[in-house]
Amino acid sequence: MWPLAFVALTPFLWLVRASRPRRGFLLGLVFGVVYFGALLYWILLFGELAWSAVTLGFAPYWGLFGLVAPVLWRGWRPVRSSIGLAALWTGVEYLRTLFPLGGFAWGLAGTTQAGNPLLLPLASVTGVWGMSFVVVLVNALVLLVLHRVGRRNLAALGLVALAAVLVVAPAAIPIPAPGGRTLTVASIQVNVPRHLRADPDLEDRVVAEQFAAAHRSLIHLGERPPDLVVWPENSLDQDPIRDPSLRALVTDAVRSVGAPTLVGAITRRDDGRAFNEALLYGGAGELVDRYAKQHLVPYGEFVPFRRYLDWISALDQIPSDLSAGTQGAPLQVGDVRFAAVVCFENIFPSLDRRLVNRGAEFLVVITNNASYERTAASEQHLAFSRIRAVENARWVVHAAVSGISATIDHRGRVIQRAELFEPEILVAGVAASSARTVYGALGDWFAWLSLLGAMVLLLLPRRRDTATTPLAPLPDDPRTLVILPTYNEATTVEEVIRRLRAVEPGVDVLVVDDGSPDGTGSIVRRLAEEPRPPAPGDAPGDGPPDRTPVRLVERPRKAGLASAYLFGFELALEEGYDLIVEMDSDLSHQPEELGALLEGARSSDLTIGSRYVPGGSVTNWGWVRRLLSRWGNSYARMALGFPVTDATSGFRVYRRGLLAHLMERGVHSEGYAFQVELAYRAWWSGHAVGEVPITFREREHGHSKISRRIVVEALWLIGVWGLRDRLRVPRPGPQPRGTEAMPAPSP
Repeated sequence: MWPLAFVALTPFLWLVRASRPRRGFLLGLVFGVVYFGALLYWILLFGELAWSAVTLGFAPYWGLFGLVAPVLWRGWRPVRSSIGLAALWTGVEYLRTLFPLGGFAWGLAGTTQAGNPLLLPLASVTGVWGMSFVVVLVNALVLLVLHRVGRRNLAALGLVALAAVLVVAPAAIPIPAPGGRTLTVASIQVNVPRHLRADPDLEDRVVAEQFAAAHRSLIHLGERPPDLVVWPENSLDQDPIRDPSLRALVTDAVRSVGAPTLVGAITRRDDGRAFNEALLYGGAGELVDRYAKQHLVPYGEFVPFRRYLDWISALDQIPSDLSAGTQGAPLQVGDVRFAAVVCFENIFPSLDRRLVNRGAEFLVVITNNASYERTAASEQHLAFSRIRAVENARWVVHAAVSGISATIDHRGRVIQRAELFEPEILVAGVAASSARTVYGALGDWFAWLSLLGAMVLLLLPRRRDTATTPLAPLPDDPRTLVILPTYNEATTVEEVIRRLRAVEPGVDVLVVDDGSPDGTGSIVRRLAEEPRPPAPGDAPGDGPPDRTPVRLVERPRKAGLASAYLFGFELALEEGYDLIVEMDSDLSHQPEELGALLEGARSSDLTIGSRYVPGGSVTNWGWVRRLLSRWGNSYARMALGFPVTDATSGFRVYRRGLLAHLMERGVHSEGYAFQVELAYRAWWSGHAVGEVPITFREREHGHSKISRRIVVEALWLIGVWGLRDRLRVPRPGPQPRGTEAMPAPSP
């Protein structure tokens, strides 16, 4: 029923992509419990505790998917976001195969496509991970198409076409054909009698005798014995090396046919350790090689943390732990090497690949599914072998004690099959191969690429989803306050104020001085006593006599740039100014350029004097300082994802409404970060942000107040804000108006 997989996940994706992260986590957790609970129902044969432990142990991985999916989703980039969801799903599946306790690879989305001849060849390039990716991506595209039902939308047809290509195109991928000789391989399957299960010792002996009897029947198959005979996992539940009667049973059967034989058995060493092994006997009945299972089943073949879990009576079913093998080398018959893979190991792609890369020319998977009776476990296990065949371009002999046994070619096609609990001997020509696939050469590269891709898409800047705040008209003669923070600016402050009053006589000036010891305050007090100069066209005596054009606020000590501006902002809002200007008092900002910013304020809530839009420039700076400034602003744009080219500029004009909005929530940064924070918050909240070109001149007197600490703080805070807003799922809303650089008006 593999076609159902392309739509089965659509409802779940529909739910989580539109959820908040916490709700997405809960949805994912529920999905995981239901999915694993249904898929692994056959574990209930071993008790509710075992089934619950596996289900609840791995369901949180889909909780993780549900947690991250809403954060990754970008509604204005639906196809890109769909790719992100598929990458995230694939990455989460891969992580699930690693942790905890060695992972659990059962139930991958790609495994559903073992019977899909169109998509299956993709496994030779990407492994099962690419198949999972395609399954989830098609589900996401189906969701996008459903959103367009009822509309005449060419985009929907494009999405359908893309989904079709994803499913069909892999059929054209060539799978390397075997170039080695063909071996005759016989795999034996028996019927384990259910009535013997009450007596394990008797059952073990009867099963062993059944395999020996079936093995002897191979004498009548033809003139030549098979090149290899396979007895599956646990054909012998005791050690034939230590048990004389069992050893005789096996060696006599092997000698009677004269064929090399692989026998699954539980063995013991002199030090008491037990292993689940594949024992290779020569045609004369001698033991020539062995492979010990490396990836054991937690709480099936060994009990992690046993000392802490001895109160669980169900663990009495595992009285002692098996030991994991450490030598993962292929075995050999004649001049051909093959890999013996024991049951649970086969669900992990990397293990089969590792054995193939060590020279295995075909795979033999031995398994014991008899305990799972007539459930779907055996069919599910067979699907893994079909995918392993394509991943490695190797024939696979899938031998099960009581079924399902099968012979699978290098394209994943089932050539022979024995059904559950039907005694049968499958004999087939198995072609050896030394060819390598892309997956064989590169391994789980696609899983890692998916993880990386999901992280990159997760960290891409999120576009603001806030509606643009409409601009209210400004008065013809807006009240304007220029705020000048000062500390030791005695050499420049008078020139700045006089030039401001000359070019913009209608503006008011507020100087916030932090106790400058060089007499800056005295100069400003003298200027404050001078009358406002008449504006062009004013008659004598015109002008508001109740307003002082220059005011001084003196603070007892140096408190920083940000606090000076915040003081000025509060005063400006309290006194009803329409426009509030930030400006340096060291002549790095030219007073003559204020008019361009005030003109820009008629079309923007925040107008920034920018050094880096066309027409802007910097003079008297060395190349290192220019580079650092450029890099800092580029970093802010990249980290925050907003379109301001000069976010650190301190020459800017705020409208009253925007400033009130910003002050309402408070400002918590200083220096460069202070300027970036205000610009970013203005843009993020939907206010119009514009830039006009200015010429920035390095100060000729005094020293810069910017310290290394302030720069580091700015870099840190910008990174934190960017990460916060990428991981924050915004409320949906109208799309905002873009921001553009505004040219300076003609003189």
